Parts: sequence; C-alpha cells; structure tokens
Amino acid sequence: MNNKQKSNKNFSFKMNQKRRLRIRTKEEFIREIKKLSKTSRKYLNYSYLRRIKRSDLLYEAVKLFGGWRNAVKAAGFRPIQKGWTEKEIINEIRKVFSEIEYVPRSKEVIKLGYIGLSTAARRRFGNWTNALIKAGFKPLRKNWTKEEAIKQLRDIYLKLGHSPSMNELKTLNKYDLLNAGLKFFGTYNNFLRSARLKVVLEMNKWPKSRIMAELQRIQEVLGRTPRRSELVATKRHDLINAAETYFPCWSEALIAAGLVPNSGVVNDDKSWREWENLIFDILQSQNIVFVKHKYIKGVGYPDVYIPSERKIIEIKINCSDNSVKEDIRKYLPFCEKLEIWYLFGKPFGILSNKVYFVGSNRIREWIKNNKILLNRFYEIKNKEVNKCDKRTKKSFNSW
Repeated sequence: MNNKQKSNKNFSFKMNQKRRLRIRTKEEFIREIKKLSKTSRKYLNYSYLRRIKRSDLLYEAVKLFGGWRNAVKAAGFRPIQKGWTEKEIINEIRKVFSEIEYVPRSKEVIKLGYIGLSTAARRRFGNWTNALIKAGFKPLRKNWTKEEAIKQLRDIYLKLGHSPSMNELKTLNKYDLLNAGLKFFGTYNNFLRSARLKVVLEMNKWPKSRIMAELQRIQEVLGRTPRRSELVATKRHDLINAAETYFPCWSEALIAAGLVPNSGVVNDDKSWREWENLIFDILQSQNIVFVKHKYIKGVGYPDVYIPSERKIIEIKINCSDNSVKEDIRKYLPFCEKLEIWYLFGKPFGILSNKVYFVGSNRIREWIKNNKILLNRFYEIKNKEVNKCDKRTKKSFNSW
C-alpha cells in the first residue's frame, strides 16, 4: 500500500468517525443499544454517555422515546442508576445542609455535586418539599409577599427583643426571609425600616468625622495604627462597617484619618502561606482534583479551582477582611460556586446563592481523624491567637 492509499484510508476512517451513523427509527436505535451493551453495560448509563460525548444517542432517545429511561426500557434493559432508599435520601439532605448551613433548593443540590438526589427525592417522596419535611427541615417558602416578609421579621423582633441583624437571621436559618427582604427592599436597613424597626447600623450616627476621630483615638491607645483584624477581634463591627461604607477599603479609611496603613494588614506572609498549604493538603487528602492559582485572563489568580465543579476557593486567614469582597466581585462571574475558606473572622451577608463561607470548625471536622493535618491546623491557629499580646488585649478592653 503506497502513501497515497494510506492517506485516503486514514481520511476515510476519520470521516466515518465524524459521520457517525444517524439513528432514524426505533428499531435501529434498539439494535444500536443492544450492540453497545454487549461491549459494556456502561452504555446503559445516561451519565456515561454524556461523559463520552455520545449526544447522538441521547438526542434520539428523547426524540423517539421521550427520554433515556424509556428508551433503555424499550430495548429490554433496566436503566443503570443509584438505588436510593428513603434513609439514604434523608441522610444525604442532612449532609448537604451541614455543608452549606441552610436548607437547599432542589436545583441547588445538582450544582453542589449531589447528582440524582433531587430526582430520587421526588421519586420516593413525591416532591422535594416532602423530602425536606421527612429530613426534619422546614420547607422553603416560594411565594413571599412584602407583607409576609415584614410580618415574619417583626415576629423575630418580638422574640429577640431587638432588631435582628443579617447574621442573626442566618443563625436562625431564616435565609429565605433574608433573601425575600433584600429582593423587595434592596438593602437590609430598608427592610428593617419597612417593618418599623430600628436599623442595625445608622450611617447618620457615623459621619466621616466621627470615623476618623475614632481611628485616631484607637491609635493613641495602641501607640500605632490599628489593624482591621484587631478591631474584628474586639467586635468593633460598627466602626469597620461605617469605615468601609464611606471608603473603598480599610487602608483608605486609615489614610483619610491621617494614619499610615500597616504593611500586611491581616497577617504576615508566612502565616498565610502555611494556612494556604494546609488547605491544599486537605483537598488532596479528600482526593479532590484541583488547580492551584489558575490564571483568569485580566482578572487574577484564584487560590483553588476545581474543574469538575467549576468551583473557586479563596483561602483567607480572616474572612472579615475587605479583600474578600473584592475577590467575590472579581471571581464570581467565572465559576458556578465560590467558597471562602477561613481561619477566623465573621462572614458578612452577600446577595448570591453561589457564595459560601467555610469556617475553621467545618475544616477541623474534615481532618479530625488525620493527626498530622490536625496538628498543623492547631499550630497555625495558636500562632494567630498569640499575635495579640497581653498589652494589646488590655488596651482593647479599655476601648
């Protein structure tokens, strides 16, 4: 066989590969399925066909039989799928809740990687709401009105004896109420005002002059420029929120007050690098395939990218740092899910069901049976705690 004949043969083979036989009738489809099943029963699995890009079979199954399950049954086979029991479904729903810390919607569990859970729940319990009830959760309210949202907020106010903060609503698992309030009224304070409740932070009580005066006073107490993480540790969220509402970032608030920003406001590079390396090792111990510092053109280098889930993880010593907001703004358009893994700090409210905060308690729980990783975790945490010496802590108490 000469070179020209070989070339023609290769070209013909490639064309046949591209021009895969198009199935036109039900009989032809059934013959194809039976033929493939003799090679491997994996061909009876919907997910497997998607993975190997046999979209022609999936398309014809819908066209001829109304769906893949019906097509496989017509060929005389039982579709390959996970056989969910009621107990497994309930346990899986509770597992999802423990990970994201709120009751998920049916569509969310698919994005979170729990393939088949919502379908199995509907098959076993009739619908997702019934499955949530069986798992011990209160179903999500789907049809909120302004009046219902205000009434629910006022009921919580009467129980607490004060206007609830956004974080308090989250602690009470009132994410649906919070989302409804933000949807109807734009901001949380507007939601509170509509319910005739006192707002949590009134900006007219924190003019720029007072913010700068307070920062200068704290500098005099410490003898140096205060770090943002130090104010978080002493629960001065009122000052932090006010400063970051008026100014683009913490450093600019310090500059406006005539102070010199600290280098490495949140932590030193060594501690941060140790924390980042620990998170990388934790992900590897969980057999998670990820990319470190994947470059997003014109945007930056997120700490972790998980291709299978299109998920980005940003690693922080302190989740209260203002850089977190900037990272969310930058990376959220480029992923299906964005997680902030942090050692300490106070997560803030964000109007997106794609953003999740993963704290030290949950991270520690994942590695509780791995002594090496757990020891590294405590070493880093203790090092950060010890950074505040007794003199500084005493000064904090005098504020």
